[in-house]
Amino acid sequence: MKKSGIFIGLLVLGAVVGVEAQQTATDSLQKRFSQLSKVMDTLRLDTLKKAQVVKLKDSLAKEVTKKPIPKLNPKKAAYYSLMFPGLGQVYNRQYWKMPFVYAGLGTVVYFIRYFNIRYQDFLQPYFASYDLTTGKQLRTEAEVYIRAQKQSRTLTIDQITKGKDFYRRYRDLNIVLLAGVWALAAVEANVAAHLITFDMSEDISLRIQPDAQYNAFTRGVVGAKAVFIIK
Repeated sequence: MKKSGIFIGLLVLGAVVGVEAQQTATDSLQKRFSQLSKVMDTLRLDTLKKAQVVKLKDSLAKEVTKKPIPKLNPKKAAYYSLMFPGLGQVYNRQYWKMPFVYAGLGTVVYFIRYFNIRYQDFLQPYFASYDLTTGKQLRTEAEVYIRAQKQSRTLTIDQITKGKDFYRRYRDLNIVLLAGVWALAAVEANVAAHLITFDMSEDISLRIQPDAQYNAFTRGVVGAKAVFIIK
């Protein structure tokens, strides 16, 4: 009887130990399966993100390749700009440059008018002080309208001559500047047409291309890259 009790106790103890071992093994397998599923989910997400980046990169490359380069003649661009200011920029399809062209020309025209009006204010009294036939001086002083003070003042002929020459000089200088701005617009149109139609297919060339990268730290990054091509 005593032996049978001991035997039954051993059986119960063995069953309990077996159940606990089985439970431990089951828990260990569940943890491993859970970890494996997390890893698979991460890999699946990374694969999807990489696929999205690759797809975006391909779409950007297609957009760049689809855009045709207009065929422009630099000589025509310069010629049109010389004919009429800003027309060369229109020919190059760079309409955003036109306000700058007209702003420069408008500023110079404003100063031409500004100095010319004051030049005429001094010129009339100067002519009135001389005999136009003989060139003899008729008087030593004359009334001149001073626009800055909005009043007339009596000045000597020498002061009138200096004022007349001063305003004439700056009027003529701005006329030269007007021609310079006009010519500069034509040069800009010519250079812009050259750059737009510039051939990048030489043995050594530089290209700016869209690019998309992916890594574990920054994830998806979209930008541009400079590519040196050596054939």
